[in-house]
Amino acid sequence: MLECDPGLLAGRYNRQPFPFTHRLAGNTDFALPRLFELCRRMDPRQIQYRIGEIPGDAHFDSTFERYREGLSLADALDRFEERRAYVVIYNPELDPEYQTVIEGVLAEIAAYTEPFDPVMTWYSTYIFLSTRDAVTPYHMDREMNFLFQVRGTKRVQLWDPADQDVMTDQQKDLLLSHVGERPTFKESFEAKAQTFDLQAGMGVHHPFIAPHRVYTGSEVSVTLAVTYRTHGSDIWTDAHKFNAKLRGIGWRPRPVGSNPTLDRWKSATMGLTRRARSVLWSAPPEPT
Repeated sequence: MLECDPGLLAGRYNRQPFPFTHRLAGNTDFALPRLFELCRRMDPRQIQYRIGEIPGDAHFDSTFERYREGLSLADALDRFEERRAYVVIYNPELDPEYQTVIEGVLAEIAAYTEPFDPVMTWYSTYIFLSTRDAVTPYHMDREMNFLFQVRGTKRVQLWDPADQDVMTDQQKDLLLSHVGERPTFKESFEAKAQTFDLQAGMGVHHPFIAPHRVYTGSEVSVTLAVTYRTHGSDIWTDAHKFNAKLRGIGWRPRPVGSNPTLDRWKSATMGLTRRARSVLWSAPPEPT
């Protein structure tokens, strides 16, 4: 289902975005009627929806509350194009009818990335259903992503997470520690974007925490996102969390990525701290 250029994969994986091709475009599991049925039978907590056309610099984490405008899930599904809706299905692989195709895609991603980034430790998938001119505002995720365009077109803009003008070391430490707001978009970033115009059967790889923004074209769009973490990204995440704690006491730590050995030590220290906390919280009370 997935085809990646070996040269692009070896040279750009988890450092720069790169395009790939896939065979999901003709898969009947991703036809709108079947996806609407999936939405209706899934736990409502697994479905988010809003109107599609919103500002590209909107606050990402609150868009589903701020831009619902009285839209109900029934409206979003029954009058999808008329209401200009945007629907996200969280973890469609939880549905038995979708488990095989989603986990099959995940297995192929793991097979491609294993030589460069072994041991997938976590994943989460999403199906985006968008009417024309829908927008996913500027934001960054705390993992990697393979984005599959299944129907319609999308313009995907990605920014280099290593660019200090786009995201500072301190901002990355706080982002991975879930402290404060995500870094926001600035007009000066526009010229730095790498832009990918995706048609059905195309996709783009998002490196770890790469900022991005997405625009749907002039027709209905269906997109699958497969986000995941690996042993390597877990080390980076814990190292960022360690740095955030040092910043909290006024220190200026070495940036994550500048010293892999130090990153592993920071990660191991955070792991020991979690295990110690777990033991303390689970210990039986002292006899009186």
